[in-house]
Amino acid sequence: MVIYADLIFLLNGYIDFLLLWLTSGIRKQQTSIWRLIAAAIIGGLYSMLHLWPHFAVAYFLPIKILVSMIMIWVAFGWNHFRSYIRNLGVFYLVCFIAGGALIALHYVVSGDSQVAGGIFFTQTANGWGSPVSWGMIIVGFPLVWAYTRFSFRSLEERRRINQYLAPVKIQLQGDEIVCTGLIDTGNQLRDPITRAPVMMVEIQSLASQLPNELIEMIMKKDWENGWLGLSTEWMKRVRIIPYRPAGRDFEMLIAIKPDQVAIQHEDQWNKVEKILIGIDVGRISSDGTYQAIIHPSCVSF
Repeated sequence: MVIYADLIFLLNGYIDFLLLWLTSGIRKQQTSIWRLIAAAIIGGLYSMLHLWPHFAVAYFLPIKILVSMIMIWVAFGWNHFRSYIRNLGVFYLVCFIAGGALIALHYVVSGDSQVAGGIFFTQTANGWGSPVSWGMIIVGFPLVWAYTRFSFRSLEERRRINQYLAPVKIQLQGDEIVCTGLIDTGNQLRDPITRAPVMMVEIQSLASQLPNELIEMIMKKDWENGWLGLSTEWMKRVRIIPYRPAGRDFEMLIAIKPDQVAIQHEDQWNKVEKILIGIDVGRISSDGTYQAIIHPSCVSF
């Protein structure tokens, strides 16, 4: 088997360039194309050292880390230690995700994948490498790039949302309902009479503690005849609040008065007694991450 050093340099250098470019996009780091090319050349040259046995020491883990650190320094410079470490960490994660996905795609399509010392090899008799390998780079990498960007964006959005998630305990007729709420600083819904804040909760989370008559009243929006089936105790708890959902006309919202609500924020449970629970018939969170919208006045920032 004949190994062509120039093709190893081009293949791995091109992969390094795309990985650095992806890192730049995820980290939103402004850098020049020439810095990315220079860093990719370093990676391509490093990949060629595997061809000479007396350079085997270069593939020990500390040397690999040192080379990657140099590549990140060349590609993005040194502005701050924390920023540099974040760039390096994202680069490693991108390498694991995108690089691993490319190798897996190559193996699935061609049934043959050669990786040694972290270097990707491709071979054919004509010396230009496997068309499948180059096809994976030209066609497969944009797909992996888009998937990785989407995954990182989703993780970032989830991280931001998690900062505003809080466990909620609702006491209702001696029973406790536990759910997760999202603190929404834009939620200013209050009872127009008592000025009590309204916390929206999915009906699925409350259904076990609500009478069937009230559930039917909410689902059918029968504000007039629905009262007839409610007990005296529940009539005292139920409120009808006018509100306007985003992009829609004014509607009527059924809310109930709980015995007590406790919200955990910054490792402390804050008890909220003057509050109403607005019942949402749909899904508040599309992925089920949270089941309630917490009024900002219920927590102390």
